[in-house]
Amino acid sequence: MTEGLTQRIKTAFIIGLPILFLVFYSDATRVLFLSLLILLTAWEFLTLHYKSVSNKALYFVISLSLTIGISSAAIFDLLPQSLIFLALVPTTLLSLDLFKNFISRTHSNAWLYSLVYATIPLVSLLVMHDKPYFKALLIGCLLLIWVSDIAAYFVGKSIGKHKLMPSVSPGKTREGFFGAGMITILCSYLAYNFLGHFSLQQWVIIALLVWLFGSIGDLIESKMKRQLKIKDSGNILPGHGGFLDRFDGFIFCLPPVCTFVYLITSI
Repeated sequence: MTEGLTQRIKTAFIIGLPILFLVFYSDATRVLFLSLLILLTAWEFLTLHYKSVSNKALYFVISLSLTIGISSAAIFDLLPQSLIFLALVPTTLLSLDLFKNFISRTHSNAWLYSLVYATIPLVSLLVMHDKPYFKALLIGCLLLIWVSDIAAYFVGKSIGKHKLMPSVSPGKTREGFFGAGMITILCSYLAYNFLGHFSLQQWVIIALLVWLFGSIGDLIESKMKRQLKIKDSGNILPGHGGFLDRFDGFIFCLPPVCTFVYLITSI
């Protein structure tokens, strides 16, 4: 076993087991998981963009204060669930940025984009913390995005020949992208059987949104890292990179998924 693989396995156990506990134990620990993820991804994003800025402390204070304030308001039910629709705005802007602009917008006003990139999307799920389907939705999205990532990797390695977006992420292929879509949608049947709360058709749509927007989120982070000339967003997870590396797809798929769930449960 190579040293790199050994390190990845060790990290998976050391970090993965506490995450699994937080996600599966209770709604309180699930809220704690999302709150910690919001803070860690905001901190990581700011650290990447403010390495040599003399007054970076000011940007950190402003951004993290807003992050904590928005997250706390969601936890204490001070934010309307209609905030979910607001979360679609950064999703749309960053998606357009991926395909239309050579330079990522995240480099300008990075303190503001730290909110746009991770905080607001994660809060779109956090505002649903008191709903009966909160557990199913959180676990379902996490498992489906992991299935999508793993499937894209192995399908791409096995039969991938055509590059998806070589200028952004040379390793990703169209075969891996579409293969991940098919496998993720098939796994929606497992989510329906084991997690419930939504019909099979609804889980299929959730899986479709997770795969599509999760893949876009992965490409957006790849573009950002490419322009920053870095391989990983952080080194807090040895062998795995940073929290943005591990949760970029999960974060980005939340606004469309939560909007869909909000609409079907409000009818």
